[in-house]
Formats: sequence, C-alpha cells, structure tokens
Amino acid sequence: MQTLVSRSGGCAIGRHLPRSRHRDVKGEPIQRSACRCCGAAIVKSAVSRRWIVSGLLG
Repeated sequence: MQTLVSRSGGCAIGRHLPRSRHRDVKGEPIQRSACRCCGAAIVKSAVSRRWIVSGLLG
C-alpha cells in the first residue's frame, strides 16, 4: 500500500502532481504538465509511471 505524501513535502522528494490538464505532444508518447504545488515543468513518458522534472531529461 502506497502512502500519500503531503503536497509541500512531495515535491522535495521528487513526487510531483500534474495539473488536471496535461498536454500530449502530438506524434510523441510524452505527456507534459506543470506541478500543482511548485509549478515546475514535468514530463512523463509512455513507459514511466512517475512524473519527473523536465530539465532532468536534457
């Protein structure tokens, strides 16, 4: 069972929550959004289960 992380603490450990409207890049299996809490640009690939900060991809 997964425990819920508080909104303020989640971003500090890399658990970002996407805004309700995320954008799919046409022709690519990548979803882009912004974090609800800290506003960071985040992405998720088709095979990934977690949202990560987009700057970490390069």
